[in-house]
Amino acid sequence: MYEALLVDLDDTLIRSSTLYNRATKFVATYLARKYSLDLDPFYEVVQEKHQIVQRNFPTVHTRHSRILVFRMALDQVVQKYDLSLLPDIEDMYWNFFLDHITTYPEVESTLTKLKDHNIKIGVVSDGSLNLRIRKIKKAGLLHLIDEVIASEEVIFEKPFSAIFTLALSRLGIEASEAIMVGNNFKNDIRGAQLIGIRTGLYDPPVDGNVEGQDGTIKADFVISAWSELLPEFGI
Repeated sequence: MYEALLVDLDDTLIRSSTLYNRATKFVATYLARKYSLDLDPFYEVVQEKHQIVQRNFPTVHTRHSRILVFRMALDQVVQKYDLSLLPDIEDMYWNFFLDHITTYPEVESTLTKLKDHNIKIGVVSDGSLNLRIRKIKKAGLLHLIDEVIASEEVIFEKPFSAIFTLALSRLGIEASEAIMVGNNFKNDIRGAQLIGIRTGLYDPPVDGNVEGQDGTIKADFVISAWSELLPEFGI
């Protein structure tokens, strides 16, 4: 019998991909108005800089930074601007994101049933610990979570095994006693399978964001609704 659920956060518990784009558009609109820029071309520059940061910056902290994205975009388009604006627009970005967070259907009810059956729950997510906890709290799920494990704590992001082994250690369980659920074949599925954790891919019919498939990775099971996870725990 499985004793713990390890679960990804973005695009697994909460709808993130479309919300990231909305938050980016919100800040880009503010900056376009402030500096009399055409919104669509400026927004494209911001998206381009975000891709550059994602691809080329090696550390966990910088790859998830939004202040760098907007600075690079402003450097290209505006050149001269008030540096004190940068922390404010990063706050603006994350405040918008946090204020508009929503969970997928059946997330809270499913986690509640798991907790009722003494299943431990650990969120395993790339990025800073600060932001992981803030997202979970804003989503109204923190009271259901036993542990939050962020890639910031182990330096390397998923699929490297350190974040999974830390999660197992914090929850006091073995790999054979856990199930990992996520939306990313490479990061969540392969990463967990490499250390012997059973895996489930979350692929909802609406607002899903399955990614990371290279044709060689297969999850142990696939769910399209959160309630479908319960039989895996004998519930």
